Amino acid sequence: MIHSGDLPGLDLPEVDAHSDLGGIGAVELDHPSQDIDADGILDTETFQSDHSMEVWSDLDHDGLADHVKVVDNDGDYAAWEFHHYPDGRSEWVQVDKGKLDK
Repeated sequence: MIHSGDLPGLDLPEVDAHSDLGGIGAVELDHPSQDIDADGILDTETFQSDHSMEVWSDLDHDGLADHVKVVDNDGDYAAWEFHHYPDGRSEWVQVDKGKLDK
């Protein structure tokens, strides 16, 4: 399992709004520092790289990221959710993408 502490800026090759997150599996959030859903529980870690900003959130508070949003420096963005299936499979599924207008 990948831990957020192992991923400075996620330290994955070319993680951006066009990435396929299918191969990374579950990501454990070690040190959430923001409460993105305002429920009083820290649930989100944000990373900045040379080419993008990544926001990883654990909204069900199980220690694993279940949402990620990436905004590239050029305005491209994408969002994924981590899905767990009854047969034991899990994967990141892209749920949004686009380009921010100037």
